[in-house]
Amino acid sequence: MIFFGSRGKTVAGQVVDGIQCPSCENKQFVTFGILKYFHLYWIPTFLTSKTVGIECTHCKKTLVGKELEPELAKQIKTTVFTKKNTLPMFSGLILISILVLFGAIAAQRDDMQDATYIEQPAINDLYIVNFTKVFNDTDSKHKYGVMRVKSLSSSQVEIQVSKIAYNKTSGVRKDIKERNTSADSYYDSELIYIDIGKLKEMKESGAIYSVERI
Repeated sequence: MIFFGSRGKTVAGQVVDGIQCPSCENKQFVTFGILKYFHLYWIPTFLTSKTVGIECTHCKKTLVGKELEPELAKQIKTTVFTKKNTLPMFSGLILISILVLFGAIAAQRDDMQDATYIEQPAINDLYIVNFTKVFNDTDSKHKYGVMRVKSLSSSQVEIQVSKIAYNKTSGVRKDIKERNTSADSYYDSELIYIDIGKLKEMKESGAIYSVERI
């Protein structure tokens, strides 16, 4: 379950003189600010609004937002809202950006590793494959499976094709993790032969989704 919503936080300001209270005519107020923000799992993600107000030190009368003169509100904002109290309201957004960056770096690293494995195949390499882009008579609902390098020569790889196919790559990865793909019984008895040079084309076309070297 994803927990999200909006919250508010009051930021203390300072005592100011010279503003007459409409209720008691006192001329001393305390400024404050209200930060409203969107949160994800209670982590402040980004600000949605910033509002300022003043409170009479005598009768506690408050004036907020549009109740203040625009110029006064502007002056209070510059003193109440600082980087120290506003930047934490973007913690979630900063965290998400960092995670996206690390994800992009990891994906680029995996792509480079896959390219190396494709150019220099090894026995027992496992190709997570989209069968619909390799064979004509494949079930489009269960299209992800494994092709394992059985042997290789200078120009070709001898490939075993899994008997099992899944609707998502996660099913294939689970079989690899649990080492089900290590057994010969996992594969069809009929072998296929693919030119090493064609493996790169298969990767670029999406026929080979990724490569696992165990």
